[in-house]
Amino acid sequence: MSSFEVFREFYFEAAHALYDPEAPEGGKYRNLHGHSFRVRVTLRGEPSVEEQWVMDLGKLGRRLNELRERLDHSFLNDLEGLGKPTLENLCAYIWRDLAPDLPAIAEVGVFRDSCFEGCVYRGD
Repeated sequence: MSSFEVFREFYFEAAHALYDPEAPEGGKYRNLHGHSFRVRVTLRGEPSVEEQWVMDLGKLGRRLNELRERLDHSFLNDLEGLGKPTLENLCAYIWRDLAPDLPAIAEVGVFRDSCFEGCVYRGD
């Protein structure tokens, strides 16, 4: 059976510090530093008969904006439920935040384009 994937992206700026207790002096990333993050949320499914779309992308955008406002210009280490602010944990955090409202969620990607890095999470 075929299905469609639709996605929406948003950007946010945030800071974090990644202390590594096993590295000399806490490691290279121990000091406070920031990144520009790009997030892509992908939904998978069949278009509804009535609306003929997987989801109204305007509605998806409004939900993502709520999340973006919480993340933008934040100190990621202070986000309750995130844990160590790695790309992996950030993907899972975003998934957990959105999944109750987006049953068709298929993938969350978090990218640091200026570093040529990213992570993709495909669910629990």
